[in-house]
Amino acid sequence: MRYVRQLVPAALVAAMFATAAYAENPPATEAAAGPAAGAHLHGRHAAFGHVLHQLNLTPEQKTQIQSILAQAKPQLQALRSNSRSNHEQLATVSPNDPGYAALVASEQSAAAARVKMRADLWGQIYAVLTPAQQAAVPGIVAAEKAKWAARRAAWQQQHTAS
Repeated sequence: MRYVRQLVPAALVAAMFATAAYAENPPATEAAAGPAAGAHLHGRHAAFGHVLHQLNLTPEQKTQIQSILAQAKPQLQALRSNSRSNHEQLATVSPNDPGYAALVASEQSAAAARVKMRADLWGQIYAVLTPAQQAAVPGIVAAEKAKWAARRAAWQQQHTAS
């Protein structure tokens, strides 16, 4: 259970960064046509970006979302860099070290800043969506979760049966 509590926030942060990366540099063919039917989306196409692709965004909406993410890019990069350095320092410092508590506090504040940034971005992006698109998001997320749960169950069944 503890692992899941750590994995979910990390996955959400990764999803926002993947969305930001895709919105900044969409491939010319996919920006116009969207992913091909049956295409497997990985990396920058996964997670929240994948949800946005399923909403059939208009060109105006895509432009607005790209603008929102472009404006947030410097802050996202600073948060990512700060988080990476804090994490590396925490990994090398002993809990007995006098500076350990300050590093933990810094890591906590960085995590809170990432959560706030992600929530602010989602709020801005959500405001660009139509009411119908907003209503579709929970269903898309639930379908993605169900698909991944089925894949995981199949993988576990295949690997525990051996």
